[in-house]
Amino acid sequence: MNAFYITKRIFKQTIRDIRTLMLLLVAPLLILTLLYYIFTVSDNSNGVKVGVHDIPASLKDELQSQDITIENFKDHKNIDDKIKEDQLTGFMYMQNNELEVTFANDNPTDKSIMASTNQKWLTNHNMNQMKENTESLKKALEEVQSQMPDNANTGQSITDNQQNISKPTKVNTHYLYGDKDATYFDTINPILIGFFVFFFTFLISGIGLLKERTSGTLERLLSSPIKRSHIIYGYIMGYGIFSVIQTFVVVIYAIYVLNIAVAGSIWLVLATTVLTALVALTFGILLSTFASSEFQMIQFIPLVIVPQVLFAGLIPISSMNMGLQYFAHLMPLFYTGQAMQDVMIKGFGIQDIYINLCILFGIFVVLLILNILGMKRYRKV
Repeated sequence: MNAFYITKRIFKQTIRDIRTLMLLLVAPLLILTLLYYIFTVSDNSNGVKVGVHDIPASLKDELQSQDITIENFKDHKNIDDKIKEDQLTGFMYMQNNELEVTFANDNPTDKSIMASTNQKWLTNHNMNQMKENTESLKKALEEVQSQMPDNANTGQSITDNQQNISKPTKVNTHYLYGDKDATYFDTINPILIGFFVFFFTFLISGIGLLKERTSGTLERLLSSPIKRSHIIYGYIMGYGIFSVIQTFVVVIYAIYVLNIAVAGSIWLVLATTVLTALVALTFGILLSTFASSEFQMIQFIPLVIVPQVLFAGLIPISSMNMGLQYFAHLMPLFYTGQAMQDVMIKGFGIQDIYINLCILFGIFVVLLILNILGMKRYRKV
């Protein structure tokens, strides 16, 4: 009977808590819906975009059959600039019966799609050439047999047919970033660094402020002459010190212990992760406004963290539905992932990623203002 009494009490308590019910019943549906649209609804089967110049029509047909976007160029000069400016997966052109292929190599998944398509075309192309060569040799043999009495013309006939035999097409591969050994994990490592900084900072700051509320410390501060904005600044600076320390530890460990390669400046990596930590800090404090317990703060993780992961770049954004691509731009980790990949994989400088950094700083400022307003609206004086 005692067990039934406890069960009844828990049931009534949960029924009265609308936030817990929403997180329990609605949050899974939202996440499932988001995953459904990401994995089943897209504008194209892949985000591969290839620049080409003077390649066989059969290769173009093969690329199009794989839903690969083709961009034609008038020449093959400054290939690296073409790939960067047009955000190409790679560039191809024919020269002296050799297919020259340059991969951006910033997305191994896209690279593998392009490489497998090239290999499929190359196999079919060389097989067709082999058939043509076989027919040519067969024809030459027949001519030799018919000209056996005339030895003077026999040698000339063989020479002419040898000249008609085509050599197999070769593929020469080049890489703009990294080398042939680059893997998917090399691509997502920069994103994971930013994600872990965001996740733990968000969690610690949110739960930390909840403890301040439940212990009555925050209420006493609000009853004092201290301005609400100063209270927020104090919390951000207090937790921010530990967030910055955490950021330095994570980045240094990843680079010097795990040997994750950094093509660009480590200081830009640190600057990006520090901004990410500040965004997570203000975000965690803001959401703690809507949570009445640490349990509810944990329940926010599916709604806040899961979308951040999905739109950070672990799944290629270019392969998503156009609406989801626009939605991705609302996620702070989208800009963190881009900046981290650009610096660590591509070796970009501040002039290439400053827009992402400015957006992260802008998100931080907006969340800071919302926190100050939230302190006034939701917390009793």
